[in-house]
Amino acid sequence: GAIWKNELFRFRSKGNCKVYNLLDLNPEHPTELQPIAEFKLDGADRIAPHSNAVCWGTEYFSPEDEYPLLYSNIYNNYAKAENKLIGVCCVYRVQRVGNEFQTTLVQLIEIGFCEDPTLWRAYADRHGERPYGNFVVDRDTNSYYAFVMRSEETGCAYFKFDLPSVQAGELDPTYGVRRVCLQANDVKASFVCPYHHFIQGATVYGGHIYSTEGFTNSEANRPAIRIISLAEQKQELYLDLTSLGLWEEAEMIDFYNGQCYYSDAHGNLYVVEFDDTAKS
Repeated sequence: GAIWKNELFRFRSKGNCKVYNLLDLNPEHPTELQPIAEFKLDGADRIAPHSNAVCWGTEYFSPEDEYPLLYSNIYNNYAKAENKLIGVCCVYRVQRVGNEFQTTLVQLIEIGFCEDPTLWRAYADRHGERPYGNFVVDRDTNSYYAFVMRSEETGCAYFKFDLPSVQAGELDPTYGVRRVCLQANDVKASFVCPYHHFIQGATVYGGHIYSTEGFTNSEANRPAIRIISLAEQKQELYLDLTSLGLWEEAEMIDFYNGQCYYSDAHGNLYVVEFDDTAKS
């Protein structure tokens, strides 16, 4: 999911989305928030993102648009297909039409070195368990970050790129939109951080990647949040959510009015307050 102004866009794995008005939240009397709209991403019958990492960019498809471009990762939706679409992110134009929303697939961004075992692939002869990649936009620096689970030995690799313009790339005849292929020589910075569990949702805020991970009721893959400093290129905090009694699968994380909002797979929405003195 991703928040824009007062609206939370919460996605499921086949392109379905519900939109919520966060002004309807009442922290004093928590209740079930009803969606103000529902829609399905354009072209989801041809290419459907998993949407565990969703974010807003800095560019607007048209100057009169209300929303900037939306980025959503494919992740493992095609894990059993011949073309697994590893390292691919979908870019959408989002428009409000009356009380409804419509989207248009306008671009694909692909990592061109997913088969390189020195950069992306976990081993010389095979990929790791989750080679698909998460993608987030740092709106403050107009940067595009890709990160991928490699192996316990090689950790999670992070790559920084300039955010491609929506006009960049060559026409992809299969999907009818421009496709940008980012190569190793496009990388502006790279680093590695530890990981132990399967990555889920992510966002960038204040020069940090906030990344969620883990599954429901899993001792081996505990729900957790990691905070990665982009300036120092290192992990600043690992928060085991089970220590707070939260055992549901970790999903979205984003910021609204300077506060961090986290939500699990059941749709429970929490405000998270981080203690800067307790980094580990």
